[in-house]
Amino acid sequence: MDRLPFVLVHPADRYACGNYRVRWPLDAVVRAGIAQGVESPYLLDADTLSDLAPDVVVFQRVLELDQLAMMRLYRRVLPSAFFVFEIDDLLTDIPGDNRFSGLFYRQTLERLRVGIGLCDRLVVSTPALADAYGSFAPDVVVCPNTLPDVPWAFLGGRRRVGPRPRVGWAGSAGHLGDLKVLYPVVKATAARVDWVFLGAVPNVLQRNAVECFAQVPIDQYPSKLSSLDLDLAVAPLQVHPYNDAKSCLRLLELGACGYSVICSAGVAAFDYDLPVVRVENRADAWIHAILSAAGEWDALPGNGDALRDVIRSGWLLDGRAVEWASAWGIFC
Repeated sequence: MDRLPFVLVHPADRYACGNYRVRWPLDAVVRAGIAQGVESPYLLDADTLSDLAPDVVVFQRVLELDQLAMMRLYRRVLPSAFFVFEIDDLLTDIPGDNRFSGLFYRQTLERLRVGIGLCDRLVVSTPALADAYGSFAPDVVVCPNTLPDVPWAFLGGRRRVGPRPRVGWAGSAGHLGDLKVLYPVVKATAARVDWVFLGAVPNVLQRNAVECFAQVPIDQYPSKLSSLDLDLAVAPLQVHPYNDAKSCLRLLELGACGYSVICSAGVAAFDYDLPVVRVENRADAWIHAILSAAGEWDALPGNGDALRDVIRSGWLLDGRAVEWASAWGIFC
């Protein structure tokens, strides 16, 4: 019996990017019987590499100089392996009000050029990232983000809570700039809807909310998001190249909970064929859209169900295992 290809992956973190782009796709490929694989948060020494003899190596967001030096070692030790560089953010153009904007080096572009150039293929989540960094690679493949089937395909249904529609937002501290879109909107609509927030939320929004929940670990996030029992979810994004390069993951997560969604228009991250409402990033447009939705409260569950059906039929990870395997060069 022929040996299955062996994949070694190096996720950059244990948070969203590391899971959605490396760890969970590897799990899906292994479950599908396409390959064997192992993950390591650390780059390995020459003897260990020789013993493992991987056919494919996936590096995610490698930027440190010592890591780049190790990539050169990998090339020498594994001359026949297929090397993949994975990146999920436009690291060279992060908005100034994003808390992560100061974490990357001024030499980030040059370091990305070196790391990507040491690989056989660049794999990214969006066409904008392919445009930004594709010239550094011999080959580039766009492989979109999807949701792992467990638990996102099996979340419980919504229930109506309270006398008014529940409108909510969920996100991390990296989205504080995007939240500024909502400052006047929440204040103007708080008498008509109940605002609910999950994650890092400034006081200016908390004072007009009925419920605020602290950010939870990523393994608890799906159940916590689903437990908010929202009638309507909002997903504002600033119009900025960084957000143009983001994926539609936020819409997928909200839709998997069966929530009807309003999101920002004019941002490439949300320019996908999903049944959501898109509005310009003007306070009056957001206020009108939210109050209009609240006025058709009974229609919101059906809108959410339609979005969830689309996600379950085409945006779950197990159904994309072959696509991931192909992107990683397993079939080369």
